Amino acid sequence: MRTAQASRLPGDGTDPEAVIREARRHQRRRYLIAGVTLVVVLAASAAVITAASLGSHPRQPASRPARTAPAPGIRPLPGLILAGAATTVVMWPVGRPVFTPAGGPPAYVDDLTTGHLTRRQIPGIAGCDCLPYLIGVGKRLVYVSAGGTAVIPADLAGKPRMLGTTPFFAPSAAQGHIWLVRFRGGVQGRAPVRVRPVPVTGGPPGAAVTLPAEADMLIRGTDAGLLLDVRHRRSSGLALWAPGSAPANLPHSSGWDGFDATSLLVAYGTGCDPYDRCQMLRIFNVVTGRLVSFPAPPGTAGWVPDGFDLVSAISPGNQMIAAYAATRPKPKDQARLYVIRLTSPSHRPTAVPSSAAPFYTRTAWSAKGSWLLYQGGGGHLSAYQVTTGKIRTSSTPCCGYTAMVAAPNRPG
Repeated sequence: MRTAQASRLPGDGTDPEAVIREARRHQRRRYLIAGVTLVVVLAASAAVITAASLGSHPRQPASRPARTAPAPGIRPLPGLILAGAATTVVMWPVGRPVFTPAGGPPAYVDDLTTGHLTRRQIPGIAGCDCLPYLIGVGKRLVYVSAGGTAVIPADLAGKPRMLGTTPFFAPSAAQGHIWLVRFRGGVQGRAPVRVRPVPVTGGPPGAAVTLPAEADMLIRGTDAGLLLDVRHRRSSGLALWAPGSAPANLPHSSGWDGFDATSLLVAYGTGCDPYDRCQMLRIFNVVTGRLVSFPAPPGTAGWVPDGFDLVSAISPGNQMIAAYAATRPKPKDQARLYVIRLTSPSHRPTAVPSSAAPFYTRTAWSAKGSWLLYQGGGGHLSAYQVTTGKIRTSSTPCCGYTAMVAAPNRPG
């Protein structure tokens, strides 16, 4: 998903298909703002989750007080237990979307080793027109804070630390780092765009880099340079770029819709319609240049992209990808989850049992990639082990969150 840009007027030479694609991205952003899917509540609560209202700058604190979350460790709820998963899952937001100077709604923190599920605050989390919003970097979370970009342990038990005053950032290919992103005047989409690598564990930042003039956004760092959203004359595309060279366009990426990207692989959709369904899922290896394409599964209306930096579709180790495909009839905005083994010669999508859900429902992989976390029956968190076909279910409300991040919670 690209970030919003200034609107263009009819008759300015804009490709009509580009207008449709931009409208589709704005529609997906509206789903993000509205908290799109499902009621995500504590067992005794009827509060509907929503995401933060987004603006071009971090917004001012709300005037009314937020509901107080239970103290950490009090009245733990039964969570999902996955032996050997060594994973903590953070799901945000829970409850009313009220912001104060101390932060916004709380998050669920689910330890998959112990099944201990609690609510905790993400200190100082704020709303802004930013992507990413909250991501995992090793055993830490990086998120948009009222003062800029902050980092905190993934279990939310520690204190946050500021990484920079800009609310814009991007994942890095370097372990334990992110890229801080600054736009001209602090307004998203205004060039020149300058980026700087910063370690999340502390230490001095790296040298600043100015992106090419045609770059709208840094999506992430990869093993072959920076992945950029770039402007073409009549559309937009994806490109890899290293300082001192020209951006290299990714194949078939004109008018792309994002699924996920790692330091090695970029997954994007093409042949997408205004309903946000893509006929082809493409996965590009940035090191080898190999492109693998997957048509939508038979009987579905197309793959449904969640957008870059909103979901972890590609498993750790780049062995598998999980993606939703729209079920028919098309007006219902319902989808079913599929898994593709990228190392398998057949590359045949496998349907995940009991995985029907609304569009933009989140998924995540356990820290070692052995379990896929998704919304199972009754709107509860479930886990699917692709190698064995085993399914584990829980009573944890899932998965219509703005952010759902899985992070390792054990050494190794």
